[in-house]
Amino acid sequence: MNKINLYFYSITLIFFLSTLILLLSFSKFYEFKGNLNNYLLSLLSNNSNIIPKFKEGRVWEIDLTNNQIYFFENGKLKTIIPIAYQAPYGRWYQTPTGYFRVGIKKEKHISSLFPVYMNYAVQMYEDFFIHEIPYYFNGQRVSSDFSGGCIRLEKNYAQKFYNLAKKDDLIVSYLTFDNLKIKKQFHPPVDYKNFFIRQRFNNPLRTKYFRGEDRRIDYIQHAGLDLSPLPIAKDLNVYSIYDGIVVKIVENGKEDHGLGNTIIIEHQIENKKIYSLYAHLSEIDKNLKINNFVKKGQILGKIGSTGFGCDYWRIGDDGCQNNNPLDIHLHLEIKNKPILESPIPAECEIKNIKTKCYGYTPHNPDKFGYFDPLGFIFEKK
Repeated sequence: MNKINLYFYSITLIFFLSTLILLLSFSKFYEFKGNLNNYLLSLLSNNSNIIPKFKEGRVWEIDLTNNQIYFFENGKLKTIIPIAYQAPYGRWYQTPTGYFRVGIKKEKHISSLFPVYMNYAVQMYEDFFIHEIPYYFNGQRVSSDFSGGCIRLEKNYAQKFYNLAKKDDLIVSYLTFDNLKIKKQFHPPVDYKNFFIRQRFNNPLRTKYFRGEDRRIDYIQHAGLDLSPLPIAKDLNVYSIYDGIVVKIVENGKEDHGLGNTIIIEHQIENKKIYSLYAHLSEIDKNLKINNFVKKGQILGKIGSTGFGCDYWRIGDDGCQNNNPLDIHLHLEIKNKPILESPIPAECEIKNIKTKCYGYTPHNPDKFGYFDPLGFIFEKK
């Protein structure tokens, strides 16, 4: 066999083997494609980030960082649904975070604000729904990936979610720290690798029902960051984010205005006085006193659910006498004044009562002397 024939046969053999491998790959792909959800479940079942954050019969966990919805039944991961679009971070209409319950369901739904269909709509919280990607009355799908706070799903996933979700199922909407790291000059306020962001800065909370064209007037905005522990978390300490001076210690029930056991520390950062506030603590380090110097990373106390003189904050309806599970977390604020209320005076209406704003503002908190803790002490990896 001459060199030319040998070369020809070698090329032919390589082509044949390559084609065979490709055909086998396609065969395996189509076999795998029909069972994609089970494959994803097997890949993710050992991921500690998706263990149930709250043990109840039926729980939907909405991971806004990784754009996934996880459904747990009796603590076991049952299905995964990808999110197509969510509202941009930092806008007023960002998707709400926190603990909610599945509300009304509408298979055929027309938006009350825009001339579009939002089918397979499942209420998550007040004006915020999980639904199919909208389309106009002429059948054309909305091209923009912007969302007014609702979560958009591709049609087949929207239909699946709609069929699986039951009224009053628990919803946990949150962010993770997967794409974040602490800036070098700061210390994390908690063991953040075992915590999740249960309520973010600028998160909407509905307090009235004017129902005008601009729904924003019905809501107040969260002025801090609520950090909740994963079930596996063992370190529940709260740490000072930076060197500073203790300027205020408020005990639970002593004019805490719902913030419970609270510490405020003054920091000198880039020639500016900045204040970090740590609220809802179950306990405060007994050695801490006003005017004490604290080091970056020093323990200040432990996370809790205190407010109004008791363990007030609960998962579900709040209240001192309520039997709902405790909503144990750290409420962290970064602000430009050492006070409990909004640095720039503001009025919030809660349960038809107008009061100073504590932990919330009537509009974007960054216009009232607050800084977003995520952007202030963390950065993207």
